[in-house]
Amino acid sequence: MADILRRGHGGQLDHLGIGVPDTEDWAGRFETMTGATVHVGEPEPDQFYWSASLPISADSYIELVGPNPDYRGDLPNFEYLKQLTQPSIDFWYIATDDIDGLAIEAEAVGGLIENVDWVNRGGLEPRRSGYGRAILGPGWIPQRPCIIQWDHQVSRHGDAAPECAIASFELFHPTAAESNRLLEDLGIEARLSPGPSRFRLVLDTPNGELVFDNPGFDAPG
Repeated sequence: MADILRRGHGGQLDHLGIGVPDTEDWAGRFETMTGATVHVGEPEPDQFYWSASLPISADSYIELVGPNPDYRGDLPNFEYLKQLTQPSIDFWYIATDDIDGLAIEAEAVGGLIENVDWVNRGGLEPRRSGYGRAILGPGWIPQRPCIIQWDHQVSRHGDAAPECAIASFELFHPTAAESNRLLEDLGIEARLSPGPSRFRLVLDTPNGELVFDNPGFDAPG
């Protein structure tokens, strides 16, 4: 049976993605807003996005996801990031120790693990993390968690202690009841509330509470 991993903050959230139009610019703005250090990594080769991160425990983080300036493709998600004017919570992940096993369990209860994509599996590039990622279907509902299995994880933050913590994270969607049955069957603790597609995050920071509240992104990232 696949396990859903619990993280250092006590919950199952592995990381949470906030879309921004410019990674470096918004990393600086987040540092000003939070009073905490944001860690900007190198863009992943051939990916449309460029990430920065704000740790919320030793093994979980908030990921700022902006467009990779070196990307030359035409993916809709790249254009989506470029047109943002404010930060937007777009997705969140839980981690499992067995993405294939979880796929079998999901199918048995009417769900699907879809769009499985492995990156740097086997650690061929040892300075980069390796992982498999997927969405929890059927279909894309942004408030349902995406799934990650870390093959090996290179710390984004070194030994830096987390300076921020999630005070609350709320998920809203018209199909909440159906999604909640799937989440419960798979041992995922999060629950959606009925209502228009929306995220609401309250973050405890050195500068006080910071609130994000936005509609859900209607295509997978």
